[in-house]
Amino acid sequence: MAKPELRVVAIDGPAGAGKSTVARALAARLRLEYLDTGAMYRAVTYAAVRRGIPLDDRSAVAEFARHVSLEVGEHGVLVDGVDATAAIRTAEVTRSVSAVASNGEVRAELVERQRAWGRARGGGVIEGRDIGSVVFPDAILKLYLTASPIVRAERRVAEAGARRVGSKPRPWPAHRGRRLGRGRHNGTEHRRGSRPDRGAAVWSGDRRRATSDRRRETGDDRPMTRIDTNLAGRSTFDRAAYQTVRFIVTSFCHIWCRMTVEGRENIPSDGPFVLAPVHRSILDTPISSGLTWRRMRFMGADKYWKSNGFGRLLSALGGFPVTRGSADREALKRCIALLEGGEPLVLFPEGERKSGPVVHPLFDGVTYVAVKAGVSIVPVGIGGSERAMPKGARFIRPRKIHVVIGAPIHVPPSESGKAQRVVVRELTPVVHAELQRLLDAALARVG
Repeated sequence: MAKPELRVVAIDGPAGAGKSTVARALAARLRLEYLDTGAMYRAVTYAAVRRGIPLDDRSAVAEFARHVSLEVGEHGVLVDGVDATAAIRTAEVTRSVSAVASNGEVRAELVERQRAWGRARGGGVIEGRDIGSVVFPDAILKLYLTASPIVRAERRVAEAGARRVGSKPRPWPAHRGRRLGRGRHNGTEHRRGSRPDRGAAVWSGDRRRATSDRRRETGDDRPMTRIDTNLAGRSTFDRAAYQTVRFIVTSFCHIWCRMTVEGRENIPSDGPFVLAPVHRSILDTPISSGLTWRRMRFMGADKYWKSNGFGRLLSALGGFPVTRGSADREALKRCIALLEGGEPLVLFPEGERKSGPVVHPLFDGVTYVAVKAGVSIVPVGIGGSERAMPKGARFIRPRKIHVVIGAPIHVPPSESGKAQRVVVRELTPVVHAELQRLLDAALARVG
């Protein structure tokens, strides 16, 4: 029996060539999932350093890599169930990752995980070294991105500077950029797998430099979205459309799915808050938005706003656009701005849709937004929505849905950035435990 063809787009190239930018844009355009394989090596490095494993002990690191739990996706990185999205980008990990990436046994383990990731999803846009030559040699499209040494060096310095709060990247001297191109000073350029694979299309990323510079000068960090989300959907027509659609959707759920709601009094009657439901079905967004007569806001991929008519409808229903792949910065800023403007917001702490009765590890985004904006988190358990419309279903099945709304989790006040980070770390497990309790209660009611 022939193996099913995987729709893999393999993107390779040296550091600073623009692989991540191109890969995320392609994934959004092709509607494929995106994987940064470099983040996997960083995650293993971070976890090994945290466990105190000497990185020069190649056997110990390889054995550790075989057993560590990694979840790398568009919404972040989980290491042994802990959100490490920011931690893997620290200077300590950057200095140490080469020792792990050069470990042949570690590479063999992660290559198998990357192949398993692609098989489980039927393909994807996958970025990293050796992707087209070793990991997926039969990829339907192979791209090798390159850029001049000076441009690459400037990008890497800018990225490093951006991670230092309040720092401004220094200009990169031209003579150092020229030196970077020589093999003696940049050994990774000439190792196996770093040159273009046979059949790969070679593309230079220098042409994006002017566009990126203009965005930095204007302060615009939204490469695709051009909508002021604080103003979208505020007209009388939009609010009337929201209430009309809300009435239709909730009435349908009550009649067709016999939906019942418990704890509605826990939703604040005024002021901003974050509604944090579990996520098992595409129905969870309209169900959550319909739990109160107040107009809830939710985020959506900005591709849906390309059509003026459909984008206007989504805005009227409370949606606002974010650029897929940049949610770690753009979306969080917009969420905080909406909350500070007094509007309530729906955010799913688990990120993407999950399956089953167990609440998956949470990303810190929900608690981070709540702490930064100083608002409460209202946890919600939704039982039965997965059976009513599981992933991939085209029609809603007549299955009972029960919603349990928990008491608001109040965020303690904190002033400094360090104190806020401590609160976020302490609050996330509290939200997780409450969501599990509410999901158990909701599932018990639907049987």
